[in-house]
Amino acid sequence: MIPSTLRAGALITGIALALLGPAAAQNSQSTSMQFQEIPGLQELTGRLIVRPLQTEALMEQGYSLQQAELMRVSAKERLHGLVREYVGPNDEYVIDLPEGMTEGVMASNLLATGEYQYAEPDWMLYPLQTTPNDPQFNSQWWHQNINSEIGWDYYTGDTNYTAGVVDTGVDSNHPDLQANLLSGYNSADRQTEANGGRVEDINGHGTMTMGCVGAIGNNNNQVAGTMWNCGLLPIRCTNSSNGGAYLSDLTNGAIWAGQQGAGSVSVSYSGVESSSVGTTGTTLKNSYDCLMVWAAGNSGYQLSSGADWNNVIITSATDSNNNKASWSNYGSPIDVGAPGVSVLTTSNGGGTASVSGTSFSCPITNGVVGLIRSYNPNLTAQEAEDVLFGACQDIGSANNFGHGLVDSGQSLMDAGGGTVYDLTLTMTTALIGGQTASCSISGSASGETMYLYNGTGLGTTTIPGLGTLDIASANRVATKSVNAFGFAVINKFLPTRFSGLTVFIQAIDTAGRTSNIHTETIQ
Repeated sequence: MIPSTLRAGALITGIALALLGPAAAQNSQSTSMQFQEIPGLQELTGRLIVRPLQTEALMEQGYSLQQAELMRVSAKERLHGLVREYVGPNDEYVIDLPEGMTEGVMASNLLATGEYQYAEPDWMLYPLQTTPNDPQFNSQWWHQNINSEIGWDYYTGDTNYTAGVVDTGVDSNHPDLQANLLSGYNSADRQTEANGGRVEDINGHGTMTMGCVGAIGNNNNQVAGTMWNCGLLPIRCTNSSNGGAYLSDLTNGAIWAGQQGAGSVSVSYSGVESSSVGTTGTTLKNSYDCLMVWAAGNSGYQLSSGADWNNVIITSATDSNNNKASWSNYGSPIDVGAPGVSVLTTSNGGGTASVSGTSFSCPITNGVVGLIRSYNPNLTAQEAEDVLFGACQDIGSANNFGHGLVDSGQSLMDAGGGTVYDLTLTMTTALIGGQTASCSISGSASGETMYLYNGTGLGTTTIPGLGTLDIASANRVATKSVNAFGFAVINKFLPTRFSGLTVFIQAIDTAGRTSNIHTETIQ
């Protein structure tokens, strides 16, 4: 039974135990938490990230508001003399371990008090890049797979939109990046570039990820990023040439990006299973209306279901055939897949390189989010995330790809840019030559007739007596009566000769209501 009153002295009993050292601590409990080090991926640092239980969570356990507040005071006092930094937006403490104490024992002792949500290592994390496999690769296959060209027919971005990239810095003189770079931040030093913070790429990884987001397109130079036009915000998270960065420096950089007005930020590092990553994603979405994208990792293992963070977009890697890269992590936490094998992008020193890793899937997804949010700036972070997920291509198991492969073209169609469609068109089967395709259209009314059209691209076609479609040279392909629930299901056989044809499909009913546009290349 929870006592009706709690004495502050009783609450902080055990502080000495937590600080006395391993002998006293290990005598207090027979087991300690086990944190697995993986050299070159995640390494222990003698630091923890600790978050006290939130007031609401304590009250849900049955404590009164006064008791909950006392427990939070106790949680803070218990860390006295150890705190390296307090992360206000996340309500987290970065602490140094007492001499002779291990991360596992310290974390176990803190959690045993019942006052903390988590106590986890402030890992030393590393960029998620595999060895470049083809430095002479001369095409960007991935744009075709995510329908970038279709998306660019709608929109190529806006330099007023800010996309943050937390990484090893950026080549500020790179000809395909320079014009769009904003004044950045060094999160390892907690210093803005304007005040002397160093953001030049210390490793090379950061320039590669930056190019995936926003290498300037249509400039007769090198490569094109997911967005051609974008305010690129570099956040250098490390001062080490090997790229290693503290988890707390990664999350600090992401939060700083949100505070500067970034609509999205990507982190191409290991560590996605850490609780602080989930907390930071929530802080960014709820406090700064910013979406955070994090790389799934390159170890080929299944992520823990406990890392299925609601407010972090975790990205796996796909190859040119839309298969999961063999080394990409997978599991229920995956939200989307994006190209990550032989991705041609900008490189340190003003050139380009072909690289592989979820490190590059992650910023490609950041770029798609940026297109969505800049095309329709009225969308909230949550609404933009819904558009991203809803537009994904179904390429297989959700365990590998979450909602599917990100789709730039379909995302921009669905984002609307201010256009609101009355009808919702959903393809319920893939378009395959020689087979019957099926789609459903909702949002109409009983007694109406639904007409399905295919166009040659984006544009305008006026349908006499009905209204205007947003596709060019539209031809009617099917007609169906709307049922009592406002739905119409239309089936259409696709001749084999249609294979390879890209279609632009839109519906309109007799009341003039129009649907979103679906585009797909017939298999």
